[in-house]
Amino acid sequence: MDEYKWWGRDGEPPPNLKTKKQLAELGLAPLKAVGIIRAQKYDLLLYDPENPESCRPKRKPTDKQLETLAANREKARIKREYNDWHNSRDRIIEQDRVRAVKWARDELSKDDWVILDTETTGLHNAEIVEIAIVSHTGETLLNTLIKPSISIPADVVAIHGIGDEMVADAPSFPEVYSQIVQALEGKRCFIYNAAFDIQILDYCRRLHNLESFHLSRRYECVMTWHAQWAGDWSYYHESYRWHPLDGGHRALGDCLAALERIKRIAADSDTFHCPVPRPE
Repeated sequence: MDEYKWWGRDGEPPPNLKTKKQLAELGLAPLKAVGIIRAQKYDLLLYDPENPESCRPKRKPTDKQLETLAANREKARIKREYNDWHNSRDRIIEQDRVRAVKWARDELSKDDWVILDTETTGLHNAEIVEIAIVSHTGETLLNTLIKPSISIPADVVAIHGIGDEMVADAPSFPEVYSQIVQALEGKRCFIYNAAFDIQILDYCRRLHNLESFHLSRRYECVMTWHAQWAGDWSYYHESYRWHPLDGGHRALGDCLAALERIKRIAADSDTFHCPVPRPE
């Protein structure tokens, strides 16, 4: 086998020698190389189209082979489109929404959960000024104001409307605690923005040296499920945007609004299908 340099250099191959790609353009198939160009990453083989030992005419495919080739190309196209969809954000949003609907429908068929909401003196190291708990059917199990050990700031009063004068004669958190425990006993707890309410409940419990009822082990965040169902994706935060509850910022109203959110998700009658058939 003769060795040559790259084209345009001294020792380049004669013009009659062809690469595999050039042979294919001529309708020829390679058999035995007659020349080679050494390159840094690979060796380029050369063939002589006029030498029957170096190459041969390509065999024409039969009709059956052409049909098989066309069918395989169609399968490849379907698989490619499916993979493009499968890896897209639209597919993830679609499947997350389906899961949210299934979750809501499954939960509405059960009776082992309640909904809880609190109003507080603020966001951090805050105390509860109102708490409500309703059953899975919306029955009020607990709805009471609570007198905190600190004053309620004016900017917080502007949100929920509960001022110091409203809670002046209300029971304290320790006085209400047994009712909370009783309403939650043996139940899972659904909360809109669960992380906040659980943090506040735990803070108030520790503030008054009360025994834990381990709510953090058995809760569902309705806000997270609703955000997943709504599908409003934030590419900046890489997560779903949360939506306000619009329950009036009073504990009982917010409980009932959270229940309506669950029902709204469960009532979603849209069907979600993969836009291309799943490849076999």
